[in-house]
Amino acid sequence: MAIAVQPFDGTYKLDPNHSSFQFSVQHLGLSSFRASFADIDARLVAEEDGTIALVGNARADSISIVDPDFRAHVVHGADFFEADAHPLVVFRSTAIELGDDRSAVVTGELEIRGVSRPVTASGTYSPTITDPFGVSRVALELRATVDRRDWDMSWQLPLPDGGDALGWEVEVVADIELVKEA
Repeated sequence: MAIAVQPFDGTYKLDPNHSSFQFSVQHLGLSSFRASFADIDARLVAEEDGTIALVGNARADSISIVDPDFRAHVVHGADFFEADAHPLVVFRSTAIELGDDRSAVVTGELEIRGVSRPVTASGTYSPTITDPFGVSRVALELRATVDRRDWDMSWQLPLPDGGDALGWEVEVVADIELVKEA
């Protein structure tokens, strides 16, 4: 996968109003439980030599769970995010491949609970456009599937008829729009 022309140049910061970072996991084998993070940040830097770096983070305590007991278990409990000790979920790219067909493959390290693991996300990118207010914008829409046990999130309950209460595989989705810094 190679591109003829670099679609990004310079430094871009996240537009939080037009971006989201979320995850989904199977619940009871019935449906997908989805949650998102409200407090997110990201920066994309495209160097003159063609290298691109993406760094992003989400505050674990900004998760979209509202029930107080469930929120306390997921956000602050040792079974999941343990946000008091590890307030941020962080991604740092190690390689970004962009295709002429607007495909994107982003490889990097995902840190959750102080544990970093390699992750590869794939999806699409949108090259620079100028919005009606004269601001340059780019976008990435990326998905990855990870095993939550890789980050020591191993809480589980067996179902009476077999199976697990919570899936091991988690789909992580980042839809980010970034604005060029002046």
